[in-house]
Amino acid sequence: MSPAVLREQATVALRSIRAQWLRTLLTITIIGTGIMALMSMITATEALKTSLLDQFVGLGAGTIQISQKNQSGAFGGRRLTDSNPLEFSEALALKKAMTGQAATSISARGTMMGRLSSANSETDPNVFVVGGDEGFLPMSSYALSAGRNFTAEEVRRNAPLVILGQDVVEKLFAPSENPIDQTVRIRNRRYQVLGVLEREGASFGMSQDNQAIIPVGEIRARFSGRRTSYSVQVRAPDPDAIGALSEVVTGEMRAIRGDLPGQPDSFRIQRSDALIAQFNESLSSVTLAALFLGLITLLGSSIGLTNIMLVTVTERTREIGLRKALGASAKTIRAQFLVEVVLIGILGGLFGVLLGVGVGNVVARYLNAPFALPWGWVAVALTLSGLVSLASGYYPARKASQLDPIDALRHA
Repeated sequence: MSPAVLREQATVALRSIRAQWLRTLLTITIIGTGIMALMSMITATEALKTSLLDQFVGLGAGTIQISQKNQSGAFGGRRLTDSNPLEFSEALALKKAMTGQAATSISARGTMMGRLSSANSETDPNVFVVGGDEGFLPMSSYALSAGRNFTAEEVRRNAPLVILGQDVVEKLFAPSENPIDQTVRIRNRRYQVLGVLEREGASFGMSQDNQAIIPVGEIRARFSGRRTSYSVQVRAPDPDAIGALSEVVTGEMRAIRGDLPGQPDSFRIQRSDALIAQFNESLSSVTLAALFLGLITLLGSSIGLTNIMLVTVTERTREIGLRKALGASAKTIRAQFLVEVVLIGILGGLFGVLLGVGVGNVVARYLNAPFALPWGWVAVALTLSGLVSLASGYYPARKASQLDPIDALRHA
């Protein structure tokens, strides 16, 4: 088919689309609904992926976390239970063993229902109280908007100091009041405000601004219980050396915990690169599920599109008869209807992409994820809409091309 003939058929198709604008609008809506279902899920997933990957990277490339091993289920007829908590002394022993090899930080959760009070105000009992040493802030990529971090000596002697998140500061102090060196109370113990974190927003569904950080020894003295477990983060000097460092850390921790040769590790060790790979694998499953659901919706759309095109062929029987009587071949008639249905499909695809990206980013905004525009999936969606419309319109186009001109004119 020559370019001139194709342009002429496109012109005729656009003229027909304008003449039947209501039917065209309904057809575009049908196709756009299927594309919107696909694009909205893909866009929200891509935005969430970008947000969470940024948070993973914020933890630091080449970072290893050692914590209590949580188990569930059964093995060999025995019910699995959690391993023994990571003791404070074991965390200190690992930190000492890694001195000179890698940066190390010890942390522990105190409570997620902490209540802080100042001279005139009090927070709700929902503040996350966490303990950390002098390496906790840099290891967690927290930045300070005011004040300073703990020193090693202050951590060693359990100095009554606290670093507050922005939400806590706003609840306890007036906007014009400087919180640094002020006193707050946590569980009837006075703490001097040493620093204030920059606003972080939400991470993994939890606000990073509604927290209070105290020396990790204070968790042991004020919040620890029988099941309190400590975590150790180790950061490799070179991210490419994380594999070798992981082996060293595992060996040191097994010796500290007294794990016998042949026994599994009694602790959990997680590498940042492994977490990212696991996260990407999980999101790939979500993407495949979104594609599957989108294809199912497009299948329903294709059925509706086929019915509409069959009605169109019936209504344009006289036009088809006249074209054939004037010498148009069956191939030309078929191509004319296919060009028309593909144009409608692409318009429906564009409509669905715009709606899907909009809906997906509304969901992403609700999840505090950044704006996303997955260009690769836009191309996939437009290609799918074109292919679906081509497949849906082929039978009606073939039926139109096989009409006998005399019968078509008699029918008209």
